[in-house]
Amino acid sequence: MDIQKHFKLLEFDKIVHTLQKRTFCEKNTQLDPQELLSQSYADAVASLDRTDEMYTLFLRYSEPGIGHIHDVTQPLTRAQKGGVLSIRELLNVARLMAGCRDALSWYRNCEGTTSVLDPYFDQLVFHSEIYRRIDSAIENEEELADTASDELFSIRRAILRAQNRAREKLDAIIHSSTQQKYLQESIVTMRDGRFVLPVKQEYKGSLPGLVHDTSQSGATLFVEPMAVVELNNEVRIGKVKEQQEIERILAELTDFVVGVRQDILYDYDLLCQIDLLMAKARLARLYDCTKPLLGDDLQIELRRARHPLIAKEVVVPVDISLGQQYDTLVITGPNTGGKTVCLKTLGLFALMAKAGLLIPAAQGSRMGYFSGIFADIGDEQSIEQSLSTFSSHLVNIVDILKYAGRGSLVLLDELGAGTDPTEGAALAIAILEHLRSVGCKTAASTHYAELKMYALKEGGVENASCEFDVESLRPTYRLITGVPGRSNAFAIAGKLGINRMIIDAAKGYVQSDDLKFEDVIESLEQKRAELVHQTELAEHYAQKARRQQEESKKEIDRRLRQAKDETERAHYYASTVIDKVKRESEQVIAEIKERHRKKDASLTPGAVRNRVDKLYDIAGKPIESDDHYQLPRPLRPGDAVTIKGMNAPAEVLRVTGKKAEVQAGAMKTTVTLDRLRLLETPKKKKSQSYRGPRSKASAKVEMEIDVRGMNVEEATMEIDSFIDQGLLSGLTQLSIIHGKGTGALRKGIHEYLRHHKNVAGYRLGTFGEGEAGVTIVTIQ
Repeated sequence: MDIQKHFKLLEFDKIVHTLQKRTFCEKNTQLDPQELLSQSYADAVASLDRTDEMYTLFLRYSEPGIGHIHDVTQPLTRAQKGGVLSIRELLNVARLMAGCRDALSWYRNCEGTTSVLDPYFDQLVFHSEIYRRIDSAIENEEELADTASDELFSIRRAILRAQNRAREKLDAIIHSSTQQKYLQESIVTMRDGRFVLPVKQEYKGSLPGLVHDTSQSGATLFVEPMAVVELNNEVRIGKVKEQQEIERILAELTDFVVGVRQDILYDYDLLCQIDLLMAKARLARLYDCTKPLLGDDLQIELRRARHPLIAKEVVVPVDISLGQQYDTLVITGPNTGGKTVCLKTLGLFALMAKAGLLIPAAQGSRMGYFSGIFADIGDEQSIEQSLSTFSSHLVNIVDILKYAGRGSLVLLDELGAGTDPTEGAALAIAILEHLRSVGCKTAASTHYAELKMYALKEGGVENASCEFDVESLRPTYRLITGVPGRSNAFAIAGKLGINRMIIDAAKGYVQSDDLKFEDVIESLEQKRAELVHQTELAEHYAQKARRQQEESKKEIDRRLRQAKDETERAHYYASTVIDKVKRESEQVIAEIKERHRKKDASLTPGAVRNRVDKLYDIAGKPIESDDHYQLPRPLRPGDAVTIKGMNAPAEVLRVTGKKAEVQAGAMKTTVTLDRLRLLETPKKKKSQSYRGPRSKASAKVEMEIDVRGMNVEEATMEIDSFIDQGLLSGLTQLSIIHGKGTGALRKGIHEYLRHHKNVAGYRLGTFGEGEAGVTIVTIQ
């Protein structure tokens, strides 16, 4: 059997050609598709695992930069028999060694890699000394470097000196006023490796020397002047010595290479295998492939499969199943609807998996390992062989029936077409029955209604159809399993403008049973489309609900983490402050006791108070709790509110920016909006004549305020509210803790108190009250 023919029908040869272009070893540029296929299920599984591992490394660590590597098998075989490698061949050997080095370096840099690829890379051998020797000795593909040996360096220097002296003598002749007229041109050229001058024919004897050549016209003679003959001889002798030294060096390098010939050949074989795996990984990246679950149960379940040779922008993913509930799939539908593409996708993916290639399908796709993959696809009518379309198909099918058996995948396009429909359909059913009887998995496309009925009635045979949009007269290329397809001939004819009377007359020629069958198919298609729509809608809402649930969970988790972080920070800060205050207080107590024991005169009440003030500074300003209250609406004059920290109700008189003027009883005050709380029921306005103080038990009000750490503006705003609270609570004396520091805060507060209408007087604290760090205020 011509297996290459089936490869071509399924376009596997094009995949192999694409694979070849992504290799760097010369041997892999002529891949045989047959040799790529694994010969057993276990080999195919192992090959897929290796490709998938290489693809994973490419995605994680990128790919190594290995240049083109030539096949050195024949040159090394010749060298083994006594031949000497040329400069180019030695350079190819060095490139092979560099490829080993680069591949090893890349694989070792893949951190923590232990995989099925280890046997390939672990056996590579890089002969660094031989590589260094060849690399340093060769300048390019045509010549050795001067440093290849000391002798070569010395010879080339001597040649260069002789050439320079010869050029100097020739330059003297060129620039001589008496001899310049003999020359055709004022240039130095070469003939037979010797320096010569172009002399005019008429001055042949005027410049003594040897004639080496003449121009085509005979007007110019190329003369070697006698003055440079000896120097040219030195150059010629030097060239001979140079060539001898080059041959000696090449022989020496060849001996080095022959000494490790087996290692080099083994490395080349390993590199070719690694190269092929890398090419497969590059192909997987090109087509966005995944590894199929390969099984020996001959089951196929392709999810969102994309034919790799159709552009990504236009290819429509399809789902194809075969070998589970049914072993034969009958695909129907209109022409150009995608039936042939489905068949080719099935066969091509089976071949790719067998060759260790990943497939362009969704994760979780399954593919069976088939011992034989056969196809009869396309119109192969042959005029030369006097074969019609039907005969051509039959010749191919005869060949397939001869070799197909258990474990084979058979793909038949337009089965039974090209002859009488009744006989063609009967023959098609018989062929499908035979293939089923010998254990094949079969997919066939057809237009015959008899095959649709056969698939409906026969167990183990399933219908599938390629969807067609009658409105747009275009196929959707979606494969629908379980529903037979319609030809849509009458609908298409109507859309294209065929007279309705003609279409109705045509329907009259169709048997009633066939029409009923087509009507059943149409009804099934409508119900299926409606079910698909409902399913898609349900899935849409389900996905939306899942997204909302995930977002809610993320928000809850975020807030829990935030609360936990804030709690931990607060605990840490509190414990730090407590520890510092505890250590400082212990030091203060110890110092006081020690001074008291020694009856130190400096132990005054003021000194003790200063040390206590330091403890306040360490502890910091008390943190006021935040109830996260927000006004439900902007405040308006007349709103009933309460002031944060006070139970007394108040009325809003005026709102200006972020502040509001409120009246509580007989007192008016200005507070920031964030300290106001809106009451649900406005409090009735009390008489302006009421000036009696509130009971102290009605509100818990602090008698002192700590403004340390604030600037003057912030402190006076807090003190203003503090004095208002004191007035509402009936207090007459308040304490303001401002600390000592530079005295600037104290001075600003005193200036503010001096002009406050409710302040009757103020003074600094005495011993026990805080001295200069506290101001005692009398209010009225």
